[in-house]
Amino acid sequence: MRYTPWSPTRRHREAQQRNQAYYWCMPQTHEHTPDNPAGWATDPGALVYGLDLSRFADSDGDGFGDLRGAIEHLDHVASLGVTWIWLLPFYPSARRDNGYDVDDHLAVDPRFGDLDDLRELIARAHDHGIRILIDAVPHHTSDRHPWFLAAREDTDGRAGKFFVWSDDDSTEPGDHPMFPGEEESVWTFDERAGRYYHHQFYSFQPDINATDPDVFEEIVQLLTYWLGVGVDGFRIDAALLLVQGKGRPDTDVDDDVFFDRLRARLREIRPDVALIAEADEAPELMAKLIENDRFDAVIDFSLNNATFLALAREQAQPIVEALARLDANIPPESRLNLMRNADELDLSQLSDDERQEVFDRFATDPRAIIYGRGIRRGWAPMLQPQQRVRMTLSLLHALPGVPLLQAGQEVGVGDDLSVEGRGASRTTMQWDDTEWGGFTSAAESPLTLRTQVDGPFGFPAVNVRAQEADPGSLLALARELARVRRDTHADAGGWTVVDSGDPAVLALQRDGLLTLHNLADRDATVNVHGHGEVVLADGWDGRVLAPYGFAWLVSPRDLLR
Repeated sequence: MRYTPWSPTRRHREAQQRNQAYYWCMPQTHEHTPDNPAGWATDPGALVYGLDLSRFADSDGDGFGDLRGAIEHLDHVASLGVTWIWLLPFYPSARRDNGYDVDDHLAVDPRFGDLDDLRELIARAHDHGIRILIDAVPHHTSDRHPWFLAAREDTDGRAGKFFVWSDDDSTEPGDHPMFPGEEESVWTFDERAGRYYHHQFYSFQPDINATDPDVFEEIVQLLTYWLGVGVDGFRIDAALLLVQGKGRPDTDVDDDVFFDRLRARLREIRPDVALIAEADEAPELMAKLIENDRFDAVIDFSLNNATFLALAREQAQPIVEALARLDANIPPESRLNLMRNADELDLSQLSDDERQEVFDRFATDPRAIIYGRGIRRGWAPMLQPQQRVRMTLSLLHALPGVPLLQAGQEVGVGDDLSVEGRGASRTTMQWDDTEWGGFTSAAESPLTLRTQVDGPFGFPAVNVRAQEADPGSLLALARELARVRRDTHADAGGWTVVDSGDPAVLALQRDGLLTLHNLADRDATVNVHGHGEVVLADGWDGRVLAPYGFAWLVSPRDLLR
């Protein structure tokens, strides 16, 4: 049978009308300065918490996390000093790519709950002073999305122009799959259409054609709809790939014009909307994303890559150089820092030799390496011993910019290299030592990795309940770091790298606050002038940092000159 032509614009309009009354009566609880209407990174100690609903907490016992489970655990999230929750995709999906294979951009997957549950989560988060970012995925759809089902019926028609089609699968230089070994080409032949469609990611994720004016309008309407539901902003997935040419004529978009128009249109709806760009590119390429206030911030992978090189070498210089390069292109308040993202630790921004240094140190098991460019290990198991894990948690909070934690990293969850692909470090939350770690009451939990049951980082040994009772736990440190950053007004910007006297120690200073982090497995002597008050420290005696030690010091004058 043939598919009936589908009108996405009409559906958006109807959905928006249902939400309009709700949006306009929402209380505006946040004050914003004129030059930063989204209030991004203005909170002392701003912190983003990445939350995969499917793996966080299951409230109804079906083995799948949901919105009500997240609502029930908001006190825990707030205890970490979180100012923004980033919700990973919750749209209807076959979950072939952790929800990024979106079947419908305008709905909540019933396994998570419904719109009322999402609205309640937003309202309850606001009560805690936390705002909500959601993942916007305008770069592609799934091959089950109504847009694609309509497009394949008439690739030259209005619906067909939503995607990129070709009569052959010839590939332009530089146009390659994001997952080599899993996908051999960026072109897949569709039998129904009789043509090839472009996909930068998996073959079940056809790329949207951002050059089409109807596509731009649909993206605006999608985001407008979710603003009507009450979200505070968006993480734009694959932002630069969205506007990048697809290897065929007339598929390259003017990045500046596209994002300028997007920001302007969304601000007409809600002036304080926050936009965060995800793009794994060099700072010089990322810089244009924040020009003209296009985005409030970018997720920065260059500092992440440099940090792992510094840890491998046990020298601070790679971080120092990366910070200088970033400062020349992107202000700290517009940078979102991570130590370990949700799936692959992608080290593409290092040279081949530098990447091999990191592999030699942190991926000695060949199974840990993926796509020849990244590591599948989780943060805690990769960076053992535990003192280095603690030091890097402190370092993440100290680096200029806004820190990003993924759910579970605050207690040091593990990984499972027997899992194929990028899912090795996607663990369910470990709340206690009961069956399935308190994540679910179901008889079985298909999302819980095998090593979470019986491994050294499994829920019997690593869980929230146990760490809440232990003042020396990683969770206790995460909460203390949040308090220190807030109390000392350790904002994203204003930091200066200063000479510590030892190449292994990264020293950062601002407004009488000094942070010291020893990246080496040896003692490091630091030339501190005077006696600063210690507000937080591990392995610090006033002059020497123990292996992987760190310290946060305050003083009315500079302690390092």
